[in-house]
Amino acid sequence: MNVSLFMTPLETRPALLSGAAAVVIDALRMTSTSATAFANGCAALYAVREVEEARALRASVPDALLGGERHGVLIEGFDLDNSPLSFSRARVAGRRLIMTTTNGTWAITGVAAARRVLLGAFVNASAVARALLDERSVVIQCAGTDDRLSLEDVLAGGAIVERLLALGAQAHLDDAAQAALTLWRAQGSDLHAALRDTHHYNVMLRGGQRADLDFCLRTDVLDAVPVRGADGWFTAQ
Repeated sequence: MNVSLFMTPLETRPALLSGAAAVVIDALRMTSTSATAFANGCAALYAVREVEEARALRASVPDALLGGERHGVLIEGFDLDNSPLSFSRARVAGRRLIMTTTNGTWAITGVAAARRVLLGAFVNASAVARALLDERSVVIQCAGTDDRLSLEDVLAGGAIVERLLALGAQAHLDDAAQAALTLWRAQGSDLHAALRDTHHYNVMLRGGQRADLDFCLRTDVLDAVPVRGADGWFTAQ
């Protein structure tokens, strides 16, 4: 298994996506929220880049819920924001979701050429690793923040890599994947301390989102792995 990691969407090499399984990570918060939605019975999820794309798709899927944010704020007219705490079983069980976010859904659409696309985070790191075991080529795509590196996404990538190795994967890591693994092993035991001085973490603190941070920075609490189907909709594996 070859494992490559891109720390921002600007680094992505399209040639490596062909035939690969791509894992998109936006740990704070989109991919954590998506895994939570499926753990709470969401039927399917579709990710789009733009707000108007989401509204247009909902016009053809009128029973779907609109979820997402721009710069951390609920989009006007949407049903849900991007907090995993909003995606409760009471709200999402049996429902289809259409999502657009500032960073995560952009990263998802950026790896559309991959053979398989999965959504990963700290909360489902072990489940993602299990879902990758039979792959020959894995690309871990960190969403970052506004096209810049976000340490939380890299650390989550390192957590997934470590779990792959623990499961016995014979993995050849590129330098970025090795760096993520090294960071995880050095700092993964206390994620709040590791991220205390980082940009996105502090934006969320100032925005009153400490509860979301506490939720998203737990490891291996969910078994749901969102996986893209042939029709573009994600369902749970």
